[in-house]
Amino acid sequence: MSQINNDKLSASPLAGQSGIMGKVLANNDIIIAIGVAVVLATLIIPLPTAMLDVLLSCSLAVSLIVLVVVLSVKESTELSTFPSLLLFLTLFRLSLNVASTRLILLNGSAGRIIETFGHFVVGGNVVVGMVIFLILVIIQFVVITKGSERISEVAARFNLDAMPGKQMAIDADMNAGLIGEEEARDRRDKIVKESEFYGAMDGASKFVRGDAVAGLIITAINLVGGFVVGMMAGKTAGESMSMYSILAVGDGLVSQIPALIISTAAGFLISKSSTKDSLGGDLAGQLLRRSRPIGIAAFLLGAMVLVPGFPKVPFVVLALGAGFLARHLAGREQAMAAEPVAAQDDPEAKPEDTPIEELLDIDRVSILVGPRLIQIIDPRKQTSLSHRIAPLRRKFAQQYGVILPLVRLRDSLSLEGNSYEIRLNNHVINTGRLEPDMLMAMDPGTVQKAMAGQATEEPVFNLPALWIKSEQKDEAEMSGYTVVDPESVLVTHLSETLRQHAHELITRDDVQMLVDRLKEKQPTLISGVVGETMPIGVIHRVLQQLLKDGIAIRDLAQILETLGDNAFRTKDPAALTELSRKSLVRTITEQHSDAEGRILAIVLDPALEYELRESIASNEDGASLALAPQRAMELSRQIGDTWRAAMKAGMDKTVLLCDFQVRPHLAAMLARQLAQLPVLAYDEIAVGAQIESIGTVSIGQDDDQLALTGQPQGMGA
Repeated sequence: MSQINNDKLSASPLAGQSGIMGKVLANNDIIIAIGVAVVLATLIIPLPTAMLDVLLSCSLAVSLIVLVVVLSVKESTELSTFPSLLLFLTLFRLSLNVASTRLILLNGSAGRIIETFGHFVVGGNVVVGMVIFLILVIIQFVVITKGSERISEVAARFNLDAMPGKQMAIDADMNAGLIGEEEARDRRDKIVKESEFYGAMDGASKFVRGDAVAGLIITAINLVGGFVVGMMAGKTAGESMSMYSILAVGDGLVSQIPALIISTAAGFLISKSSTKDSLGGDLAGQLLRRSRPIGIAAFLLGAMVLVPGFPKVPFVVLALGAGFLARHLAGREQAMAAEPVAAQDDPEAKPEDTPIEELLDIDRVSILVGPRLIQIIDPRKQTSLSHRIAPLRRKFAQQYGVILPLVRLRDSLSLEGNSYEIRLNNHVINTGRLEPDMLMAMDPGTVQKAMAGQATEEPVFNLPALWIKSEQKDEAEMSGYTVVDPESVLVTHLSETLRQHAHELITRDDVQMLVDRLKEKQPTLISGVVGETMPIGVIHRVLQQLLKDGIAIRDLAQILETLGDNAFRTKDPAALTELSRKSLVRTITEQHSDAEGRILAIVLDPALEYELRESIASNEDGASLALAPQRAMELSRQIGDTWRAAMKAGMDKTVLLCDFQVRPHLAAMLARQLAQLPVLAYDEIAVGAQIESIGTVSIGQDDDQLALTGQPQGMGA
């Protein structure tokens, strides 16, 4: 058998079976196609009476099987193929109606099953048969089909309306760390399947309704057509009516009983709520949950004996049965009520402890808030932090090429009411304070009229700000303030914190996932680089260093190309990082360009740059700048003052440009004092990029001086 068939067989629930059953399961699509072809052929080709009996038996058997399967499902979506099955069975019954009508009118006989229904079931009485047939049609058409159709319409509408809320609830649970990405994906798929299922059932219920109408019309046609054919064959009116009416009624009953069973199954399926048990288990568990209602029912049944004219024996038996059942349920309730007391009295009894393994789990990223900030993380609130983390993760992935881990949101009574903590691997890396019922107003340098408010500091850059009341928002915006809500303040703080610590967030598993994803698109690159040529650990170290430098790793293919080209020369992560930076000139240039496409740069005086280049010294741990401590501190101060002056002037994308030999060592020296200042080499800027020098740092030997040139300098790297 082909590989495709083997895959189908292995995916089947009965994949362990072999032989004929295994071949049948492996070719189920072919069998379905053949079945549809047979049904369509039945509409045209006359069938022998023996074959018609077999197919009518199959119709009745399949309807019973479907009913039993429906009663055993736990969720409606377990039978997501039911609408298609309903259409197939409806078409199958209608084709049998056509085949039986042809035999009745041509031969005056339609097999033993139809004759049995016509004579035995209705006693050979045409009037009784017609009445029973009409009752079945009314039950199916008016009661079951109508109710199922209404339930389908309401369920489809409610499911469609509830989809956005369910999706947001899933996102909130995932952002809060209550569920993982895989479980969130499964729940989203389930929501989609539910909406598709109820929408399909809304349309499929029309099949059942049309089937009932078609059965009634076909039976009427058989009656009239049979009477005419009998008269044409020379029979009397009484003989024709007696013969063909019984066959027509028998044919109607044979088709309507399976239709009634299928429509009943459809009603059960569409009205089944999602539980952990089947319909029988749910009914038993809910109806027999308490003994008191059953006891009252037993008393009422016993009282029926006193009604004059009522039979005594049935009500006595029912009252005794209900009474014994109520007594049994009461005993079970007492036993269940005694279990907690026994456990409390028993000194040996202990509550189930948390598994020790779970105590080792640490949240990679978490936010703890004080009691007054609980409303900020409440997932029921549309503007809460729970609903803002998902967009933040998507934005982070687009900007830096890193998928952030889930952020767990928790409240903590140990924190001050208005405080929050941002934690990485359960270590506090940032803190802040918020006023949940107020707004933060910040001065971007355009404020014309100062406002009164509660003085505070913006937590990201520690800029002065004010907490104002919500009714002051319009006034503050008109005065030139930038006004944001507390949730936005916390999201911004979280975003900046994660950006600064992105290199600590990415793990080897994350790198392997990124590599595996890229392998689907560029298998040759991955197979040629990752492995013996370049271990995943080295790739991890390089990506960590790039993220630490604030460089996006979205172009992972280009990074791996560079690592593969230089793998024969070195395996040193620091050297490979510098080589990777040079291959990402477009990414670096784009990332650090301002709105006008310029690179705003602080540059070093040539003499200072030469001094730094000459001071590079090698040691056991690598190379570093061998500057005197006082001179290194003065250099850091001068660069810091220049950068802060540029930031205050609104140049928030300022970088420090220097020689490529000096860049890594100067960046390492400034990492603690000026972690947010990007340090770039000249050859890391794309050719043709416009570079504007906003300041030149120079330190004399005798006296220290800082020169701010402020003159644009066009450069082609």
